Amino acid sequence: MTSVGERRGFAPFLCLFILGFLVFWGLPQRRCELQAQEAVSTASTPKTTASLFSPSSLVLPFAGGVTHQPGSDQATSSANPGVNPTNLDENGDLGTPAGSSTSTTGPTVVPDASNVQSAATDTQAQSSSAAADGTSLNTIVSAGVLVDGLQYDIPMPWGHEEFEAQRAYYLTSGGKKWLQAVMERALPYIAYVEKKVEELKLPKELIFLPVIESGYSPFAVSRSGATGIWQFMRNSISGYDMAISDWLDDRKDFMKSTDAALLKLRENYNTLGDWPLAIAAYNAGLGAVSRAVKASGSDTTDFWSLYESKKLAREPLSYVPRFLAVASILRYPTLHGLPDEWGEKNDWTTVETSRQVDLSILAEKAGIPLDILKCGNAELRYNITPPVDTHTVKVPAEKAEAAKTVLEDTNSPLMNYTIYKVKSGDTLSKIAQTYKTPISLILKANPGVNVNKIAVGQVLMIPRISGDSAASGSSKADNTTSTSTSTPSANTNASAKLSYTTYTVKKGDSLSKIASLFSTSVSAIAKDNGISPNSIIRIGQKLKVPVKQ
Repeated sequence: MTSVGERRGFAPFLCLFILGFLVFWGLPQRRCELQAQEAVSTASTPKTTASLFSPSSLVLPFAGGVTHQPGSDQATSSANPGVNPTNLDENGDLGTPAGSSTSTTGPTVVPDASNVQSAATDTQAQSSSAAADGTSLNTIVSAGVLVDGLQYDIPMPWGHEEFEAQRAYYLTSGGKKWLQAVMERALPYIAYVEKKVEELKLPKELIFLPVIESGYSPFAVSRSGATGIWQFMRNSISGYDMAISDWLDDRKDFMKSTDAALLKLRENYNTLGDWPLAIAAYNAGLGAVSRAVKASGSDTTDFWSLYESKKLAREPLSYVPRFLAVASILRYPTLHGLPDEWGEKNDWTTVETSRQVDLSILAEKAGIPLDILKCGNAELRYNITPPVDTHTVKVPAEKAEAAKTVLEDTNSPLMNYTIYKVKSGDTLSKIAQTYKTPISLILKANPGVNVNKIAVGQVLMIPRISGDSAASGSSKADNTTSTSTSTPSANTNASAKLSYTTYTVKKGDSLSKIASLFSTSVSAIAKDNGISPNSIIRIGQKLKVPVKQ
């Protein structure tokens, strides 16, 4: 037997042996546990790829994994760098076509915070899942659609909260139905828009800007008065070869308004150097966006930095993500569950006329559906060309020759007239008011008539500028006869001649009222009479008034 002292001397060695065994046996086990925990942590942590939206550095997927950094010289785009308002109200309404009770308002997207966060989180989670599966880091699923590798001229901010919420909304059943209806409504105009976008080498996404501006309706009018497919305000047409008069409103002319809108967008881009900023400026105004960029204090000049700074009003900040969401879908409609083709597009050409033309007569004689002719010439207030030397009428390309033949036949009636016999108490202004026809048009149809003196029993030809006006006129006077006839021979000259009539000022008259009666301007009357446009006129005063005959 060992003594107590021997056992005590052996004890430290036994403890060291047991401790060493535990250390060498336990470390591999702990190492495995740590590796397992790391694997679980790695699998559960979302991996935001370089293709997802980042407020500080927007790097987006372009073609086949190529990325685009806004404002950089390496931006891959078919847009040529050398080369106003949604006018929606605060609720996102697109306005209602003039003369229609049917609203053109599209789906208004005002997602709440939870929906916005959910849409962005879903996209990020879907992307992370793809990365975990070993697929490309640039693979992105947005609103349930694989969008990696899609080519856009304006990069899409995949993963941006509001952009993703807008896409999710428009890809609902109701949203897709609305988009399809709008694109079918666009068929008379979209071929021309596509052609001009290509001619100017602009981003193809701009083709779809009228979708959120007006629902692609030339008759759309917002609460603020913006009009046409591009929603121009009355004070924003200067310098773009557009006019507004008693006879027409060029904001509804799909050709002139398209030319103007695309030029305005290109000017915005040339000034700001960023397409999303240029689009925001179309909504809010170039001055407002330029001031906001300066106030943001950002080192980079791009829309998404401005978005994060919140230095611009909410409407234009939401306008750009909404537009990009719609454009991202309509650039690839079949991928998003929409038809590849919306229907047959209209191809238009223009023909000139030196006579006034009623569209209903031209449609009948040239074999053109009247509704198509009205869509193409929506700028005409009465569906009649104005009383000017020449006017351009838009007709379907396949009917161009037929239309030219009708317009060149001076014996062919192109206007509807009512034959009116003057009775006691009549004046020319009273007759004009009865038939809702400008005095200038009556004088043009009746050469030699004195505006201040018409005789009882005298026969006048009253141009009918709408079906309702002729009917209302006939109901007030039983000495009328409606007829469709050629323009009087004095009006068949190749070009109209300017003549003058003498007008005697009556009680209640003003220069502007007289100018309106004769479809002329206050400045023209003032110039011809040697007076100031602000001059006071008196009863009985005789004025020389220019009239086109």
